[in-house]
Amino acid sequence: MKNTQLYPFERTKYYYGMLLNVDDFNAEQRYMNDKRRLVNRLIHGMGVVCGLNVVRLDDSTISVESGMALDNTGREIVVDVPVTKKLSMINGYESAMNSGSNAYVYLCLEYSEGERGASYSIADGDGKAPNGKIRENFNLYLTSSEPDDSIDQVRDFSEQTVTVFSNDQLCIRHITPRYVNPMMPVELRVEIETFTKQFAAFSYDVQLVCMNNEEDESSVLTVKFNESLFDKSGRYTLVYKLRATNVTDTTGTIKVDPSTFTLAFDKVPATGTIAGSSSVSIISEGVEDAAIRACYERDMDTLLRSTMGHRLYLARINLVNAGDTAIIEDVLNVPFRQYVAGSVMLSAMHRMHRFTGGSAEGKPAESGNAVIPRASDKDVASGICRIDLSSGSLKNKVFFSEEITHGLGLGSVTIQLGIITSDKKTVYGDPKIFKEDCPQLVLGAKTDPSRGSFVIGAMTIATVLDDYVDVKWTAIRDADETVSEKNNMKIMIKPNSLIIKPKENRYLEAVCVNMTNKTVRWSVVPETGGSIDQNGLYTAPASEGVYEVVAQSAAYPEVKASIMVVVRD
Repeated sequence: MKNTQLYPFERTKYYYGMLLNVDDFNAEQRYMNDKRRLVNRLIHGMGVVCGLNVVRLDDSTISVESGMALDNTGREIVVDVPVTKKLSMINGYESAMNSGSNAYVYLCLEYSEGERGASYSIADGDGKAPNGKIRENFNLYLTSSEPDDSIDQVRDFSEQTVTVFSNDQLCIRHITPRYVNPMMPVELRVEIETFTKQFAAFSYDVQLVCMNNEEDESSVLTVKFNESLFDKSGRYTLVYKLRATNVTDTTGTIKVDPSTFTLAFDKVPATGTIAGSSSVSIISEGVEDAAIRACYERDMDTLLRSTMGHRLYLARINLVNAGDTAIIEDVLNVPFRQYVAGSVMLSAMHRMHRFTGGSAEGKPAESGNAVIPRASDKDVASGICRIDLSSGSLKNKVFFSEEITHGLGLGSVTIQLGIITSDKKTVYGDPKIFKEDCPQLVLGAKTDPSRGSFVIGAMTIATVLDDYVDVKWTAIRDADETVSEKNNMKIMIKPNSLIIKPKENRYLEAVCVNMTNKTVRWSVVPETGGSIDQNGLYTAPASEGVYEVVAQSAAYPEVKASIMVVVRD
């Protein structure tokens, strides 16, 4: 079936006495099929629904288990019984092996259909007619072609994947979030795949714009990898911590510097070209809201066209050359994570989320999670901690929480504790005063100023039947710590001096030290010395001269810094 045009929809309008022909019945089938396939594509997506695992049987044979998938136009592909195939007998084997890379091939699945079942026609004199049935089927084929970086559309709305290097021995991809908030941590994931027995090693620099390396606050990040330091698995992930600068409604970039790229296999230098740039939108609205809005604002034609050429990759089959033949080394199933999240999977994830409280580590979300204080609450933070009482509830039994980070930084704080009752009231002080409504527990807190954290202890003063107790905590920074913090506040502007041409643009960055609220206000002295927006983008005036650019804290006006800008041709 080569026709992939699913709309506009048209169905037969029946009426009494209507003369029907074969086109009318075909239109009826086409209407129902096309509507279902459009729903499949737009709601469920493309990928494996269940099964279809590819298993290596011997050096030259694979087996594809039964299962179901949806292709790029929403057509259902059903493999009803396991299929066993010699690799050399699968379509595309010769061309894939002659493509210049014998390290691996991809096994792909596609929809097909064919006519079957002899029938008879009363319209023809001899009674013969074409086959009367259409059987939906599938084809397996091999290819060496890599997919483009937008193959995973689910991740495409929240993440960006850019392949910065790829050959028959090594592939390097950068994965970054599409949206972040100002001063929000940014995670750069470097995914590495190796397709050789040799140990790969490489290094290169990444130039950052409107972002900083969280480790040293610089605008340059060095990516290094040495496979010999790992157990060789062929797939690795490096995670680098970045942070968006204090700008908004602009784009941060993470760009590879090709001139710094070095590559070696088993310590033997190799050549190759690396290039690529990722973009991260720094926005003021919530990142989840932005991703959802982008998903729903993408028009239907764009969404459908973006996947028309996508293959359904079932497996990557890694090979070992053996003279004129290739031996199957191992199989990696669904290498590009083309899965359809069905209702069963979503229900399972919902249950896991409910049991773990949404914590990625499987712990209750309330346990040790501090509420990040707002700018107006820079000296106060609060949260709720759940303490497990299931191991015992007799009198004088002591229980402890996990370590809780209060979010106010290092130094002394005062902790106030209260017990949350079953009717969502909070009791502070001696619980014996409210004996009927409150679990009979006394609370205490032990702070660690050097770590900016504390631990809550609870001791039963009577038998407690509850399995847990929720404790409301409030951390208040001590007054002397607040004064000390203000004395240590400062702003630094990067770069610390600037020489540019008239009417040129350049980003300036204000680094706020020892400040909870990092919002700054920019200005130029004199006002005729150019302009600067809220993101720190300075535009030089048309006339030459020396001008002062000032960054002033919005929360602490007495804290400010300035640099001199020389404008000359």
